[in-house]
Amino acid sequence: MIEAVIFDWAGTTVDYGSLAPVIAFKKAFKDAGIELSDEDIRQDMGMAKWDHIGKILELDDVKQQWEQKYSKEPNNDDREKIYADFQEALLRYLKESTELKSGVLKTFNYLKEYGIKVATTTGYTAEMMKIVQDKAAEAGYTPDLVITSEDVNGLGRPAPAMIQFIMKKFDIDDPTKIIKVGDTLVDIEEGQNANVKTVGIVEGSSLMGLTQVEFDELNTEEQITKRNEVKRSFESVNTDFVIDSIYDLVQIIEYLNESMDKKW
Repeated sequence: MIEAVIFDWAGTTVDYGSLAPVIAFKKAFKDAGIELSDEDIRQDMGMAKWDHIGKILELDDVKQQWEQKYSKEPNNDDREKIYADFQEALLRYLKESTELKSGVLKTFNYLKEYGIKVATTTGYTAEMMKIVQDKAAEAGYTPDLVITSEDVNGLGRPAPAMIQFIMKKFDIDDPTKIIKVGDTLVDIEEGQNANVKTVGIVEGSSLMGLTQVEFDELNTEEQITKRNEVKRSFESVNTDFVIDSIYDLVQIIEYLNESMDKKW
């Protein structure tokens, strides 16, 4: 039987489209004179933010812009300055926008009803998560454990350390009894590295990169095309299950429970 579900936050349970970090990254780099595209940002979304900034600074286009502006490559001091600016921008934005995605409370209540533990991992810092967690709690979403890389000596995703920490806290030895749910390929890689079942969410995901309004304004055919693009991305990394929205997670749990029952 499934004993625990581990959710990501932005793009999975809150912040449809995972917009907050994108806005903060763009502002921090723009203040440094560097223009970023959404694609530049989203390709490594889900990592710890310090690591993510390091990845962005390694991009060829970013290096070229930096050299043109400063006549040198970015160094660790530059990275620290951008990280500080990013944190400031994100903390400010999180206070304004951390709404739960549709279906989160219904799914959370189902999990509680059936005694399934709920935990979360994230690329956010503990300080960032305090804002998000408090706002989610006001809306009724209160996971049993909220873990950041700071709880595991800075070993952020895609390392399995946060999931392994959760397994110890929940006293669960068998990873097949755990589901990791996320909206980025880094989420899936984290789950795979911990040998748990992985579920990718399509709508409102960072991979899709659309706001709720933008998605709703698409016609039916366009929505199907967008969903399929995201599904192919998840399938390309062998995600165990891909669902349109969190509403579909219950079916996955029931299917896995039934499969486990048959084995016995």
